[in-house]
Amino acid sequence: MTVESHFENHKSVIETELKQTKETVLIAVAWINFKEYFNIFKEVLTNKAKLKIVCSDNWQNRSHQTIIDNLVNFGAEIRLLKMPRETNHMYHKFAIVDSKTILNGSFNWSPNATSSFENIIIIKDFPNEVTKFISEFNKLWDIESKAIKDLQKNTKCQENKCDGELFNILVFSEKTTKYYEVYGDIIEVCTCCNHQKTLQNCILNNRIEFMLNAYQDSSDDYETELIDRDINRLLDSYVKNKITIHAIGRVNSGLRYRDDDFVETNIIWKNKFVGDRLPDKFDDTTFGVVYDN
Repeated sequence: MTVESHFENHKSVIETELKQTKETVLIAVAWINFKEYFNIFKEVLTNKAKLKIVCSDNWQNRSHQTIIDNLVNFGAEIRLLKMPRETNHMYHKFAIVDSKTILNGSFNWSPNATSSFENIIIIKDFPNEVTKFISEFNKLWDIESKAIKDLQKNTKCQENKCDGELFNILVFSEKTTKYYEVYGDIIEVCTCCNHQKTLQNCILNNRIEFMLNAYQDSSDDYETELIDRDINRLLDSYVKNKITIHAIGRVNSGLRYRDDDFVETNIIWKNKFVGDRLPDKFDDTTFGVVYDN
């Protein structure tokens, strides 16, 4: 792993890294002057590499719509992300080159940023961190404005004298079929009282079990990172479900000691707006999600 910090000549640093692209560039930057970066973006595309860009849906970026359209015609995928409220922002300034190099810092890709005190850090050959940045980019790429608003919304429990919050958890059963199929239910859960309610049942997933097994069996670090990214992408895809899903859990049971069996539901994924408001594990419950398969 190598790390380099840059406090000047930011545009030159960015162009140097992008020129080395062989496969894919993922860019999430709040403000981009597409006129300034048109040539380097075009060079990436001319070299048959994939270019995906997410930036804020604001008037500064919209003023470059003609150039954006030209880049799209050359093969770029560009999304202007609109947030649900004016007080919400997408402030990222990062890029990932060939799933190996991370560019991250305070520097917006615009002329105004060159007259400020800014920084860019280049991180290379750090697979764990690359996976995190790719996951964040995929969330930005896939999510819609309404979904962001729904995920940010706090819903209070309506039970008498309860101050807890309600979250929707997609809970998968412990057992699977011989074809690695696993079924689950969406359960509305209160963080304070015993309230729980089934909102949707019998949701099938035929990929997660196979991926988790492959992850556990892998002895190659690079292969493990690729599987980890696939798992994150699969779990993130549930953000687009008709019913808002705040987290995904998996039932687990076994023996602690000879005569002491246990059952629990482990949370294996949370959306980014939940955080510590929802525990990572629920002891002594399956939430009624039991499929014999």
